[in-house]
Amino acid sequence: MIEILLLALLPAAAWAGWSLANGKLRRGERKRNRNFSNRYFQGLNYLLDEQPDKAIAVFIEMAEVTADTVETHLALGSLFRRRGEVERAIRVHQNIISKPGLQEGQKTRALLELGEDYMRAGLFDRAEKLFTELTEREAHAPSALRHLLDIYQQEKDWEKALQQAQKLELVSDENMGLVMAHFCCELAEIALKADKPAAARKHLRQARRHFPESIRARLILARIANQQEMYSESMDVYEELVEMDVEYIHEILEDYIDCAKDAGEFKRAATKMAQWIEHYDGVSLLLSQTGIIREQQGLQAATDYLAEALTRRPSVKGLDYLIELKLESGSETESGDEILRAVAQKLLVRQPSYRCTNCGYAGHSHHWQCPSCKSWSTTRIIRGVLGE
Repeated sequence: MIEILLLALLPAAAWAGWSLANGKLRRGERKRNRNFSNRYFQGLNYLLDEQPDKAIAVFIEMAEVTADTVETHLALGSLFRRRGEVERAIRVHQNIISKPGLQEGQKTRALLELGEDYMRAGLFDRAEKLFTELTEREAHAPSALRHLLDIYQQEKDWEKALQQAQKLELVSDENMGLVMAHFCCELAEIALKADKPAAARKHLRQARRHFPESIRARLILARIANQQEMYSESMDVYEELVEMDVEYIHEILEDYIDCAKDAGEFKRAATKMAQWIEHYDGVSLLLSQTGIIREQQGLQAATDYLAEALTRRPSVKGLDYLIELKLESGSETESGDEILRAVAQKLLVRQPSYRCTNCGYAGHSHHWQCPSCKSWSTTRIIRGVLGE
């Protein structure tokens, strides 16, 4: 790749050689071109000696930034950044910007590239200033806004991130509803930590305006209702959430059952869970049902129910709980049960619970924003024998 880019500079060097041979050139120009030619051969020697970094430095110095060579300089600067040589990339792009006579589009491209250099170097304040200038000039506005959005997300400045997302949606026609809803939810979480539930509810209403199907907004709303001892409201929100996406049953089950007990509506919850299990084959709901049967009908009934269910829905988590029930009952167990349970528990410890559907990042905790690819709402529970 480096050699290909360097070859793009050879026409300039060839032109210098031709100019050197031209007898009409003034003596001063001949001297400059002799120096140019010497530098050119010095660069070639560096290439032959497998010293590409020194060769690049020589050729950059030789090739003056003009409207004809700016694309080569931009490409070199971008290459340096990708290779992790950020300081060198910054110098290249700053050199482009300092040259007079360039087209406005070329200069703004160099500014955009310089902003990306600053971001890569962690100089967010400089990058923010550049991208803000570009958006004010309406130059490369969508790209500049995306970079500003990235900066504010990394800095967790959710108010500014929300503003940039709204601007980006206007200039690009890109639907930013889901992302903006998450920013509102982040603001709601901050309000809750400050013990401001009314402000949190306001942010959640805004989140649902941006993205009516927001699961996260409903989860936070149910939590607020629970904290305020509005248990029936909390149950309503949880049930609405499950109707929208059954994949989140495992997230809400424990709180839903607790709310039902506190509200004195356990029968309602049991009926609803019996309906859910017809459409959701996750093990968390199965284990909750087993727990309800244990409370209402006893340990043996729960053990029999779970054993029969696992023949249809094999699960390591279910097997672990089944062996626990058998051991707890004090009934005679097979010699390998305890060993089997130990193996099951080791498998569960090593098995991640969640995976990002965008990049494949896996972990034990649920993240609304993937720690790896930074996508929102892409982390899902892992299904299967070792998972949910």
